[in-house]
Amino acid sequence: MADPLSGLRTPLGRVRFLGSARAGTTEAWLMHVTSLALIPLTIGFVWLVLDLLHMDYNGARATLGQPLAAIVLLGFILAGILHMEVGMRSILVDYIQGHARAWALVANTCFSALLALACVYATLRIAFT
Repeated sequence: MADPLSGLRTPLGRVRFLGSARAGTTEAWLMHVTSLALIPLTIGFVWLVLDLLHMDYNGARATLGQPLAAIVLLGFILAGILHMEVGMRSILVDYIQGHARAWALVANTCFSALLALACVYATLRIAFT
């Protein structure tokens, strides 16, 4: 059965799967891509944390100073925060109306950016000192 709203889309929009807002499925694709990226990054993060459990402070700093450990940690942090930000944006757009929506979206973006900066700073500080 044909989609009753398909007549409202242009032929190019039907081919690109874009709606009238031209946003299409960008957020859904971003959620899927970050979810797939988080699978191996989470496994690496859990492996790293389990490896750090039996170490003392200096051993943990030495391990986190290795390039592979720092890259896994940074990838996990950035993919996780991006996934969180896009998911919260979707929830806020769906359930908040009016001017509160704009303020909630600004707060979501600022919180995500500050969290990412703090985590990246802490990781790089440990990795390079």
